Amino acid sequence: MIAVIMPIYNTEQYLRAAIDSIVNQTLPFRENVRLLLLDDASTDGSLAICQEYQEAYPDNIILKHFDQNQGVSALRNYGVEQCRQWGDDVVVSFIDSDDRIGEDVFERVTAYFDEHPDIHVATVEIRVFDAVEKEHKTNWRFRDREVVDIRKDYTYPHYYIGGTFLRGSAFRRIHFNEKMNFWEDALAINQVILDEGRYGLLPGAYYYYRRRADESSLVDVAWRSKERYTTFLKEGYGSLMRYSRRKKLRVIPYVQFLIVYHMRQFMFKDRQDMIQNLLTEQELDDFCHALHKILKKISVDIILQMPTTLPIIDMMLSIRADRPVRADRVYTDSDCLFMYNRKLMAKMSERRVNLYPKIDRPDSPFHGMWKATFYTPIYAMKPDDGLFVEYHGQRIEAKEYRSRKNMYILGRRVRCYYHARFAIDLPDDWDRVRFYIHVAERDVDIALNEIVREDWKYEEEPAD
Repeated sequence: MIAVIMPIYNTEQYLRAAIDSIVNQTLPFRENVRLLLLDDASTDGSLAICQEYQEAYPDNIILKHFDQNQGVSALRNYGVEQCRQWGDDVVVSFIDSDDRIGEDVFERVTAYFDEHPDIHVATVEIRVFDAVEKEHKTNWRFRDREVVDIRKDYTYPHYYIGGTFLRGSAFRRIHFNEKMNFWEDALAINQVILDEGRYGLLPGAYYYYRRRADESSLVDVAWRSKERYTTFLKEGYGSLMRYSRRKKLRVIPYVQFLIVYHMRQFMFKDRQDMIQNLLTEQELDDFCHALHKILKKISVDIILQMPTTLPIIDMMLSIRADRPVRADRVYTDSDCLFMYNRKLMAKMSERRVNLYPKIDRPDSPFHGMWKATFYTPIYAMKPDDGLFVEYHGQRIEAKEYRSRKNMYILGRRVRCYYHARFAIDLPDDWDRVRFYIHVAERDVDIALNEIVREDWKYEEEPAD
């Protein structure tokens, strides 16, 4: 039997779709599924919708209404306790009331557990829908593995409880921290994964996570809460590290990687303005100091294995060392390599110049010239550096067209792009150009990307 725990709070506009996705599974609902609808003192029409479905399926749907708001963790814990009365053979899952699942998920999960009797945790792929349509960033795992052994596959992190299925020993252990308002699901499921040592992946089965246009989901609200930058580090990352030490006598690589892979979200470019506006200067300093304490317990090698941009690696290593850290530059005859601890992270030759429309300002000395930018995250151009193009042996130098762009992470400048924008006069009969950067400190020319005329950009360049 599959038991579904669904916490509900004021989601009347999405609730029917969520419940219907469970009722209309290819695995017959009446014979195989029990659904716990847990209404957390909703003030809209959610309770009435629940009552309607409970009346239609009295043997399958259990409805519990709370007069006072309990919080999502308390509701999930209540649901787990109710499911335990059905014995160890039950498979328990968690589906939020504004999300839904693919129609064959339960059938696929049942078959997976039949084929893998020693696996007690399994998860399906995530697709984001509604305001944004995209694959979840961790779906790559499903292309590589059916079973993740965290001792060997420590770079395969798992974060979400939605679309995750538990049975047997895993079901008996799951518990959510009721004091946490976010990341409580990542903490709870990873405590179980640490105990189990393995978890399963079901490619082709989907949980649909709703990204609301008004950004009112718990995840969106959490990023705008100061607690995300204060108590979270202790209750989230810190709790998982302490659990790992208690169970494994150390913070194992899986936990280290899971934490830094999640931590990079604090350093994404699109979150910096929000963080700057939310936190005072002192609060931002305190947050970075708390990150330092966490990162000191994570090996440099783990940080270097994280798939992310060079500035984020720079920032993590800088916070960890409590001093500025930048990648080493190693020059060859035709390239510049960016390395940490002899580990290659990027090559200058792999970066690209972007070309934008001609400058249409008669009063400008650059009037009629094309704009070009080299806003690469791996390198800040120096005053004596430059760009040029070549075509059939003819070389044209670009002229610097000053920029005011800078890159900041957590209030600290990590790149200055003051010298990274140019104007260049390209002949009308050229059908392609190859860009080069001249690095003055080593007097070396490095070939960059080629742009054919059909691919030249005609949209406006982003503002400084």
